[in-house]
Amino acid sequence: MPGGDAPLLSLSWHPVPGAPGARIYPLIRKIDTISSNSYLIQTDDVILLIDPGGLAEQSAQLALVIEEIREDHDRPVFVFLTHAHLDHFFGTLCTPAFAHPDIAVFAVQEAGAAALERGDGKLTQADLFGQTISPVRIGLHLITDERSSCAVPIPLAFSNGATVTITRGQTRVGPAQERIQFGAGPSLEVYHTPGHSPDSICIRMGGLLCIGDVLFAANPGIAGLCGWDQLALIHSLDGIEALIADGGIDFILPGHGRVITAADAVRMFVAIRSDALALENIAELNHERAIETAAFAEDCMEQVNELFTIMAGRLYYVSYVMEELGEDDVAEEVSRLIKGDVIDELLEAFRSFAEEHHKRSGVSIHLALKAGQVITKLERSFDGAELAHIIDPALARRAARLLSDYTTMLRGFCPPSELAECDLVRHLEALVTGLSVPSCSDDDLLSSDDDDSTFTRLLLRRIGMQPLLSDVEFSFSAAEKHIVAAVDRDDLTDLITYILEDLVGTGADAITLQINRDDNNAIITLRGTVCTASDAMKTGGGFLGRLCDRAGGTLTSATDGKQREYTIRIGGLI
Repeated sequence: MPGGDAPLLSLSWHPVPGAPGARIYPLIRKIDTISSNSYLIQTDDVILLIDPGGLAEQSAQLALVIEEIREDHDRPVFVFLTHAHLDHFFGTLCTPAFAHPDIAVFAVQEAGAAALERGDGKLTQADLFGQTISPVRIGLHLITDERSSCAVPIPLAFSNGATVTITRGQTRVGPAQERIQFGAGPSLEVYHTPGHSPDSICIRMGGLLCIGDVLFAANPGIAGLCGWDQLALIHSLDGIEALIADGGIDFILPGHGRVITAADAVRMFVAIRSDALALENIAELNHERAIETAAFAEDCMEQVNELFTIMAGRLYYVSYVMEELGEDDVAEEVSRLIKGDVIDELLEAFRSFAEEHHKRSGVSIHLALKAGQVITKLERSFDGAELAHIIDPALARRAARLLSDYTTMLRGFCPPSELAECDLVRHLEALVTGLSVPSCSDDDLLSSDDDDSTFTRLLLRRIGMQPLLSDVEFSFSAAEKHIVAAVDRDDLTDLITYILEDLVGTGADAITLQINRDDNNAIITLRGTVCTASDAMKTGGGFLGRLCDRAGGTLTSATDGKQREYTIRIGGLI
């Protein structure tokens, strides 16, 4: 065992602390949705494999290690699953070494055992990942409803002549438990910790505690899986914390990611509980929602890419101008506000993943979860508050809102929409005025020239905040002085801005925005005349269409090659 708080090294044997004679061989993977970590333990009496993983090659690799140690000293083999999700066991289904019950006995909590024995594609997540599973024979059902508080011996005989007696019984601390004794060696304690799934268990030997996917159970794209239970998860977190607090547990072995200390795990549980408390009434993450979320992921990433390109370009220009003015320190400070290289790398990784996903007709949940991982990292790659002092604050706000909306959808909620009474004429007139007039005038700069810090701040704003419509022939008209409707102002503002950016970005030299009334509907029409042929326009069926729905309207679009037109219809005028 490594000294101090160092984790267990992957693919190496270590003594199990607090369990004399036991050794553990961890297989630690980079976190993904395809396969789990695996933990192989051997004592003089038994070989235990916890979570053989979702990949055939991983299970085959572990089978070879088991074969080697059985040649040295033959013992029965038990395969324990922390829960019956596909990524924790699927690799065994095509690995001959695990196919025969007289070679390996599968041990699974009662709910997961029943699901595997009937080939349940829903609880195992096989349906979600586009897989089918055949029924799996489970030799040992763990923590059943028929548990007794007194020890009950259960003999299991193997073809090699070995006999193992498993003794079940209640232990003192934590969730519902069973103690399993293999011969005279160290015991195994199994704790029922549902929440991530109804069959989730934690497995302890000595100072090591395998916890399955508890650390990720409140993550976007994980919460809401079939069998996920908010209240059960919170109760299980309390039970595991009590178990750790009772002492004797040194290291936590998660189903995905690195081995961590017990103290670190307790700190993580605080954040997990907080996240779980906010997840009431989330939608189940099923195949249909995975498809919808994956489609939104690609639309979202396209818009995020455009926004970050605009923001990075403006910061680069500001930095360049400040260097030309001899303000190298200011230029360097500006250039650090967006981690451009990190953002480019993340977005490129998603694009590559998405391309490969479509080539292979990949499963939607993989794309949705990949986007979730990328967005979590993107949110740490820019400082919206600082950016707002230099470039248009709406750019950073829209980027942050996009990332937040995707995370909200992945969690199982609909992105928020708050409809409220709005005078469309005044609201849109103010919007386009803000997109046409510089936020900092020459007079503002001249009046601040006796204060260096104020002058520098205003100069940065003047350079960085280039009005979108300043170089376009633009006209705004309304059929009436006031047209009032119930809309989400933020979403409507974003929608109009995205459309105007599309028209400007594709070469429109003249743009009109008109608001008319048609019976009980407001009709907002945006037209742009382009000088040359340009890329295909954004249609109303994807990202912009969903944004318009949330804003309180419907979107249609048309083009004849020279003119683009977007029409927003908002009903129920007030």
